Amino acid sequence: MEHKRQIMNLVKKVIVVTLMLAISALSVSCDSYLNAVGNIAESPVLPSKTPAPTQTDTEEPDVSPEPTQTPEESLIPTQTPTPTPDPSLVLSVNPLTGKSEYMHEFSLTSKPIAILLENKRQSLPQVGISEADIVIEMLVEYDISRFMAIYQDPYKLEKVGAVRSLRSYFTEMALAFDSYIFHYGYSEYGLENAKQDLIDRGLTTVNGIFGEDNGHPFWRDSDRLASGMESVHSVVTAGENMLNTMMNLSSEEISRTNQDMIFNFSTESSTKNGKEASKVYLTGIYISSPYFIYDQEKGEYVRHQFADVQVDGNSNEPITVENLFILKMDTQYIDDTALHVAITTYGTGNGYYINDGKYIEIQWSRDTDSDKFIFTSNGEEIKIATGNSWISCIPSDKNISIR
Repeated sequence: MEHKRQIMNLVKKVIVVTLMLAISALSVSCDSYLNAVGNIAESPVLPSKTPAPTQTDTEEPDVSPEPTQTPEESLIPTQTPTPTPDPSLVLSVNPLTGKSEYMHEFSLTSKPIAILLENKRQSLPQVGISEADIVIEMLVEYDISRFMAIYQDPYKLEKVGAVRSLRSYFTEMALAFDSYIFHYGYSEYGLENAKQDLIDRGLTTVNGIFGEDNGHPFWRDSDRLASGMESVHSVVTAGENMLNTMMNLSSEEISRTNQDMIFNFSTESSTKNGKEASKVYLTGIYISSPYFIYDQEKGEYVRHQFADVQVDGNSNEPITVENLFILKMDTQYIDDTALHVAITTYGTGNGYYINDGKYIEIQWSRDTDSDKFIFTSNGEEIKIATGNSWISCIPSDKNISIR
């Protein structure tokens, strides 16, 4: 009996062990199946023989935006080359206007630049003329006027033109303002031989006709040519070009000889007690029939010609002036088919000074053709307001209308 009980216990143990082994085998089989299914569902398909990248051995792609420029950097246009020369601006009094302004340091000691600009209807608009410190208007031929624009500091000028040829009386006017001349050609006829005049005076100029010999500051403007202008009306230059050319000249050629203000400047001009001058007409003198209308709000005169407002092509804004001079000068017509003229710019003469809506009659004088102008009224030197100036030189036998 005892023997049977032992056998039964042994059988039970065998059954228990067998069941435990079966359960264990079944569990392993299920885990393997689940792992296999999970791997199929979650593992990415990777290139053969290439292990999946991990953050420990591969950098994450840089998807951040490009670094933003600092405010200081963003002020510099990336498409514009660095100007040459570098613009070292210095606050100083402009000797041509009497006003304080920031100017290129080179311009503080160098002569102002005087450049000849055309005024035929076919050449309009001029560009850069509104930024001149002084503009001088004189006859050339067929009663057509020409301008000489004078800049103490032309550095910021985008474009200046259309540039034309020189006359000897413009040379004399440039000397009166101690300036260096830029032009494109010169007259070579009879009493008006600007080429021979320069030789006789021993003066150098920048003449665009000679191209590379003068640093080649000029070019023919494609915009003007595209508009249908003839090539003769297309020659322009820029302020930086002119300064670079000046820097390559000798100090004897370009250093200022007159360190004084060009006029007797004052905060209040001698026209304070003058007669009314709201409109100034120069009809019957130049073919362009120019006139000036006073803008009381701005304290400036707006220039008109060819029966319209005269504008600067760089800005399309009207040309305005604070000081207006009308100077009568002895003018001789040369006996040729083009009605060229010879003008005497030294000695004495009469004229008008117009400023702030009023005018006075004046006398102008200079002893030689290289002295600066002295303007007087009743024997005393007049006071001239600070600001830009326009000087129209007319034949001594002509008259103007002031209203």
